[in-house]
Amino acid sequence: MSALLAAAALPFLKPPPPIDIGVPIQVFGMIVAAGVLIGAAILRRYAEWHGVSDEHIRGLTGWIMVAGFLGAHEFDVLMYQWDRISEPFSLWPPSHWPLIIRFWDGISSYGGFIGGAVGFALYVWWKRLPVRLFADIAVIGLLPAFTIGRIGCTVVSDHIGAAVDPSKWYAFLAMDYPRSLNMAHLAEHYPGTSEMIRAWNLGLIEFLYLVPVNALLLWLAFRTKKRPNAGVLAGIAGVLYAPVRFFLDFLRPEETDPRHLGLTFAQWASFLAFGVGLYVIAQFMKNGKAAEVVAPTSGEAQARLKMILKEEAAAADKDKKAPSSKSESEKAAEKVAEKEDVAQGDEGVDDPKPTNAPTPAAKPPGSGGSGGSKNKKKG
Repeated sequence: MSALLAAAALPFLKPPPPIDIGVPIQVFGMIVAAGVLIGAAILRRYAEWHGVSDEHIRGLTGWIMVAGFLGAHEFDVLMYQWDRISEPFSLWPPSHWPLIIRFWDGISSYGGFIGGAVGFALYVWWKRLPVRLFADIAVIGLLPAFTIGRIGCTVVSDHIGAAVDPSKWYAFLAMDYPRSLNMAHLAEHYPGTSEMIRAWNLGLIEFLYLVPVNALLLWLAFRTKKRPNAGVLAGIAGVLYAPVRFFLDFLRPEETDPRHLGLTFAQWASFLAFGVGLYVIAQFMKNGKAAEVVAPTSGEAQARLKMILKEEAAAADKDKKAPSSKSESEKAAEKVAEKEDVAQGDEGVDDPKPTNAPTPAAKPPGSGGSGGSKNKKKG
């Protein structure tokens, strides 16, 4: 059985060429975009179950996305591509811009986590929102998006690790890379005459690990009984991800992942993520409670929300139609009045309203009339 497993190997996946529209659009970027959309949808569903407004859902998602992508690239430049920082540049085309603002040219996962955390902290502080609940909301969207992003890493072989002995039972999880391409300097590290070099596709290994982690976290997040205290999900995500990333980075070559005091940037960040995650779990389990929800299940919350939105749309539609119907009734009344006036023979002119004022009485002679005035002038 082990011999059969060892004989099998994943074929090398040659990614399609990027679509050039001034800025290269690669299949990796399209997969990441799909992950972001799916993650944002899960984030929204969890947030709406907890009664979070649409304004804050959009605000939180936007701040984390923008800050996350900025952090992902800047930390990649700082920790992995520092030797390219002095490359010559020009204003056009965009592919010749300075590396520090070519945001599509290299990203770091932990850099994205740090950038996203900064965006999260700024938005929550600005809006004075509950930190624990919103930390869970952010993680529930981030983890699925990141996991789907690892599919992109797998397809483009973004993280090639050490060579694997084809005779080992676990060799079927590795991928055969053409020696002639010398990807990740494999041909230099493992000289030989074979056409292929079997090596780890670390993006794939991480993806396979993250699938059950996602299943666990989503189950904990959306279950209706014995829900975890607010903030605990964020701690669990850090504790589960950090150790695996720490050990997998030992398989990465120094050419792609330089060491800083013996460890990669991601390994140092994993120490921080693991420690913070443990502290968060311990504190929030001891001094916290589950966040309140607006319905027993997220499905019921979605049904209520759809009903509310439907009622609001109907009310808005009624308000739009009300002025026009009123105007039509007024026009109909005016037409009826005109017909009645014509029937009375006054050709549509309204009859003058009768007045009840009495006619003035005749003045006696010599009581201030015109004759009296003449007499005064004469005397």
